[in-house]
Amino acid sequence: MSLFSDCVASDKLRVGWIGLGAMGVEMARNLQVHRAKTGLSPISVYNRTLSKCEQLAQLGAQVCGSAAEVANASDVVFLSLFSGDTVKSIVAEILDNSSGEQPLLIADLTTVHPDSTQWILDDLARRRRELLLPRPVEFSQTPVWGAPAAAKAAKLVFVSSGASRRVLESLAVPAFAHRAIDCGEDGVRAAKFKVLGNFMIASIVEALGEAMAVAEEVGVGRELYLEFVREMLPVPPALAYAKKMTDENGEASKTQVGFTVLGGMKDVGYAVDLAKSVGMRLPIAELALEHLQWVKAKGDPNWDWSSLAFALRKGNWRF
Repeated sequence: MSLFSDCVASDKLRVGWIGLGAMGVEMARNLQVHRAKTGLSPISVYNRTLSKCEQLAQLGAQVCGSAAEVANASDVVFLSLFSGDTVKSIVAEILDNSSGEQPLLIADLTTVHPDSTQWILDDLARRRRELLLPRPVEFSQTPVWGAPAAAKAAKLVFVSSGASRRVLESLAVPAFAHRAIDCGEDGVRAAKFKVLGNFMIASIVEALGEAMAVAEEVGVGRELYLEFVREMLPVPPALAYAKKMTDENGEASKTQVGFTVLGGMKDVGYAVDLAKSVGMRLPIAELALEHLQWVKAKGDPNWDWSSLAFALRKGNWRF
């Protein structure tokens, strides 16, 4: 059952934000700017490194000293963190220190392992049974698709789930996303959906890396192969990653970082685990993970994950 009916006016809700990484800072900025332009209350914001909150404060956001402080000042809190473990820790902090009687809706934008989502939902259910929650709390898994550039332009795809997903959609679109995909009430399903979507993007990166490596060796060249991608596969992931594999003499993945090798290893690993959970395999994901691990060991884990192409070049990796 939803804590917020579909008829609740989202413009009356107090909104909080926790996490200002490469994606989070762009989304939070757009949300604050949108709310300021439309005469809505400012967001409350917290980041472990508080200095990252300064640019949001300059836009009118209220900076808080902890995640719990954000939650206690909000009706809806968006989380944009790195991993499921971090999300579990932040949610536990919020629940352990919650106060007041108004309902609280926590929406997690992070790409997490579906088991993490299930753990949070189970923990929340346990706290309800044991009457450990001073205020009603609902948790929704609401990941997004898009690179930091898309986040900056408010062109993300927002995946909504949970009983109050309509409220979340009205807050996210058009403030920091341009479209919402309804995943139903099941938050675990939303987490699985995001993992499999990221697997498809990883597959594109892996295929591009292989094709670019062979193109260079047989005399076609990366630049000419990029023209094929421009004409036949002009979708953001394919074109953006093909350019990173081509620009700066094929070295742009070292400097144009949107999603790191470490992040790629995390998400691709989730996809491999998800397939294993039903007795299946994702061979392309396994290859991509192996190549990302090579870059972590031989290059830099903070390069863009499209740098997996380095592992495929002759002299580095043998097919």
